[in-house]
Amino acid sequence: MKLLLTSAGLCDPSLVAAAGELVGRPLSGLRAAVVPTAANVIAGDKGWLIADYVNLQRAGFAEVDIVDVSALEADIWGPRLEAADVLVLTGGDTTHLLRWLRRSGLADRLPGLLASRLLVGISAGSMVLGPDLCLSASAKPQPEDSVGLGLVDFLVLPHLGSPYFPNASEEALRAAARDLAHPVFGLADGTAVAVDGDGMTIVGAGAHVRLEPATPR
Repeated sequence: MKLLLTSAGLCDPSLVAAAGELVGRPLSGLRAAVVPTAANVIAGDKGWLIADYVNLQRAGFAEVDIVDVSALEADIWGPRLEAADVLVLTGGDTTHLLRWLRRSGLADRLPGLLASRLLVGISAGSMVLGPDLCLSASAKPQPEDSVGLGLVDFLVLPHLGSPYFPNASEEALRAAARDLAHPVFGLADGTAVAVDGDGMTIVGAGAHVRLEPATPR
């Protein structure tokens, strides 16, 4: 399984390079399929989402498709994701994304798709892949809304140090980590965790913090 779990997408040349290394082929010959579902319930300006699309285009992909699994039936979104070389889960509301990944059936199909594809997570799209969503600010009205997909055994806190996300400060993360049962990576924009099988490395130009669990799993 190959994952590039980012804070803010392919916003730095080093992350574009990391994506290419994970795939093992030039991005210029590849097709990306973007699942923007997490952004659907976020009100206001969508400049940040547009920036994600622009960054993907600037990365040089031959094709960037947009595939909203909450708006399409499986017989439509399924073949389009299968036709892609790289899958992208955008940022937004983690609870909404997680619900639709499960409701649409994509959560069950992801392991099979990722046997031969790279997944790029952006913010919420990175967070839902961990074991739980305890670091997410999204409302979680149901117990199942706090259980992540568990594709990795660590947590991601995006936007570390960003003035737009005051709860993503290093101080706040270290305080929260006292009660965490899993390792956590705090990632500044421009930084990512690259997962290649059992290997894991930090890539990118931004800062990061790794904290080990304070309580046993």
